[in-house]
Amino acid sequence: MLTFRLFQVFKQIIDSGSVTSASERLNLSQPTVSLQLKKLANEVGLPLVNNQQGKLVMTEAGEAVYQCAQEISASQHKLTTHIQALQGIEKGRLSIVVVTTAKYVIPPILSAFSQKHSGLDIEFKVRNRGQVIERLHQNKDDIYIFSHPPTSPSIVSIPFLQNNLLVIAPKDYQGPDNCNLSGLANQRFLVRENGSGTRKAIEIYCQNKDVSLNNTMLVESNEAIKLSVASGLGIAILSDHTLAQGEKESVKILNIEDFPLQSHWHAVTSADRPQNLACQAFLTFLSQLHSTIKTDLV
Repeated sequence: MLTFRLFQVFKQIIDSGSVTSASERLNLSQPTVSLQLKKLANEVGLPLVNNQQGKLVMTEAGEAVYQCAQEISASQHKLTTHIQALQGIEKGRLSIVVVTTAKYVIPPILSAFSQKHSGLDIEFKVRNRGQVIERLHQNKDDIYIFSHPPTSPSIVSIPFLQNNLLVIAPKDYQGPDNCNLSGLANQRFLVRENGSGTRKAIEIYCQNKDVSLNNTMLVESNEAIKLSVASGLGIAILSDHTLAQGEKESVKILNIEDFPLQSHWHAVTSADRPQNLACQAFLTFLSQLHSTIKTDLV
């Protein structure tokens, strides 16, 4: 018999990429998960996955089962949303996933919001941009926070807080200042990985202004970039929210034409995922941010 649990286990196997990871997330033993997978394949009458070079790859039948599992999960969420609406917002659940830089922005906002709705069950996760986009495509959460949201007709994006990017240098920096960005082109720039929101903003600006940064060094996190700049390794462009954490005096903010580069933080939701009352309330809270929470909180 095809059961909800079988579909749930299969979806978790595919989403997590392995039986081992699925067993950890489901809090089940690995043999139990393997048995559930085998049982589902027997019920369907066809293999659902193949192991190719250590990676699980869905068969055509597996893809059909996975699509069905997603639809079941969406229906379950719709039912939960409806029940929560009947119970009221204080009995609801809110899941938020943010890109790494936003981990400085959202906690104080969540704190102010949760004081108004103390009964809410709030889940807060921090992931890199690629992981957040993947979760968005899989409809795993209620709200996603980006500095540069992906472009898709299936999402709704709401700007809610200004995000300024500043050019910073070591405290004892003696290079070009009071200039445009092209005047710094030969300086070593410390940058995030491809796909990060800050790097994307810099690349768009450089493309529009025909600026080429000739000497870049990849650094894995904003915190590491800030510390590397302070130690004299190079200069960088970072969000003022990142700079607000810790000792701002450890770096020098350069006076560069067009900077601070202004953008906004965006709250993103999937048009295919029904919004529960908690999600609606938080989005409303964000839209009223200018009158409810001062910028210096973040």
